[in-house]
Amino acid sequence: KSANKHNRLFCTGAPLGEEACTEMDNGGTADANTDSKVRAKVLTEKFDWDPTDARKIWCYGPDGRGPNVVVDVTKGVQNMTDMKDSFTSAWQWATKEGVMA
Repeated sequence: KSANKHNRLFCTGAPLGEEACTEMDNGGTADANTDSKVRAKVLTEKFDWDPTDARKIWCYGPDGRGPNVVVDVTKGVQNMTDMKDSFTSAWQWATKEGVMA
């Protein structure tokens, strides 16, 4: 819930696979420093991601890089960017803590 109790965010997690993690880790062709259009092309062609979803990666973790990602896959939902900063901060904290079970 957000501070004003109007926004709720529900999430699901899924493993990316070893090859995708390698591509998204530092120095890979789909890491945090790669241009979003190039990254989307790699994820679409190599890993069959939806092109729209591949362009909507919010953040990598931990420390803004690495193989843990948050992807905004919502369709037709307004004001998602209002929650992005808070969710990105929470994601960074959670991924620094270690393995998620």
